[in-house]
Amino acid sequence: MARVSSALLKRRLDIAEIVRKHGEVKVDDLSEKLQVSNVTIRQDLTYLEQQGYLKRSFGGAIYISPEGTINSSAPAIISPNFTNNNDNRDIGLVITCLSYINDGDTIFLSHGNLIRKLIPFLHNKKSLRLIMNDIHNAQLVKEFSDAEVILIGGVLLDGNILQNHKVINFILNQFPVTRFIVELAAINTDNQLTIDNIEQQKTYQHVLKNAKHIIGILPQRIIFNDNHSIGKLKNIDVVILSRPAVTEYHQQLLDSNFNQSDINKYCVTYHNGLDI
Repeated sequence: MARVSSALLKRRLDIAEIVRKHGEVKVDDLSEKLQVSNVTIRQDLTYLEQQGYLKRSFGGAIYISPEGTINSSAPAIISPNFTNNNDNRDIGLVITCLSYINDGDTIFLSHGNLIRKLIPFLHNKKSLRLIMNDIHNAQLVKEFSDAEVILIGGVLLDGNILQNHKVINFILNQFPVTRFIVELAAINTDNQLTIDNIEQQKTYQHVLKNAKHIIGILPQRIIFNDNHSIGKLKNIDVVILSRPAVTEYHQQLLDSNFNQSDINKYCVTYHNGLDI
């Protein structure tokens, strides 16, 4: 019995580390990696969720940092030798972004890996209305939040994106957006805000012009040559940069009249002279 118990504990520790490292994993992937059945993995995930170490999602699990207050009193089962700087950085960005979301907001959520990590943290916000065109993200919202979801209809593109430019103006007129949270790929030298998916360009241009406040998050410093511009830097209210991106954009933001408003271990926040 001791061997079985030890193997069970080790597997669950391994699962917790894998989920923490990757942020989100599927049951099938865990089953293949750990060489146990899907049923066993689901049982392990249920146990780990009950203990507050992760959150079940559609077909898998998502890591929630203790900072996310899902279960802040739960003891950590992660090995003290296990660290993942990218994951910690992303969680820091998500927590900072969360502070700009108020109860009752109507939010347009962009696409992006970081946006997906933000969704589980919305569980504490009340009476949210979320507008999005990503089917998977809409499903994820239903797993974690009672927010009203408005999924923009249209043609289904690769990556589970729905696109219909004729619909977006109608939606924005019906439901004025108080917060547009957009994951950026880069800020070009001519102060253009760019994204990594040209299919989203026209939609985001519309939202940028109509939203009351725009919050941009830039998770890392990358080389980005394509000019999928959605608007000018001056049109955004808040920019949240990961630490690796600060060196690249700090002076550019200061030269554009942004003020450094908050600094933590993982990110730096800049305001465009406005209180939101």
